[in-house]
Amino acid sequence: MINAVAAYCGVSLAGPEDIAHARALCAATISENVVSVETLQQVQNITGASVFVARERGVVTGMTAFFLVRAEGMRALDEGRFDTLNIDPELICRPREKPAGGYAWGFAGSTDRGAGRAVKASVAVRETLFWALPGYTRAATDDGARLIFGSLGFVPVAGDPSLARYEGRDQPLIGLHASAAEAA
Repeated sequence: MINAVAAYCGVSLAGPEDIAHARALCAATISENVVSVETLQQVQNITGASVFVARERGVVTGMTAFFLVRAEGMRALDEGRFDTLNIDPELICRPREKPAGGYAWGFAGSTDRGAGRAVKASVAVRETLFWALPGYTRAATDDGARLIFGSLGFVPVAGDPSLARYEGRDQPLIGLHASAAEAA
């Protein structure tokens, strides 16, 4: 289902070469201090649906990456002891397991179209499949912070101004601002 929703938004599941390009895109647009290719690939291998890319003329111009966590993973996130750069694979939810929450590494783009597709896919997956789950992300850039703490409805975590939490809801699309759909 994740792959189908993401594809509808114009991104596709990343293969190993795509993951390397996606990581390079993040390093260029965000920081070198982003998750490694090896960790992205490890999580992709576990979940089968965590890293997605947008392409224009065959070139990766956008990416989004996220994963679902088991109950212990959510506790680790809640307690501030989940290392999102060096992930304990035992905390990652496997296909057909019931997730307790999620973490979004984020989205990036080198073009407006690539970035837009990545954001749209991230929002669509959350709002159509996982709206009842809590989750976290980190605002790594000013533009990301405006989107995350603005129209995407995340709130800052006390003591860590770049960490953002999203509460699960009783129904989809509650708390998502109309401008988020427009941005996507």
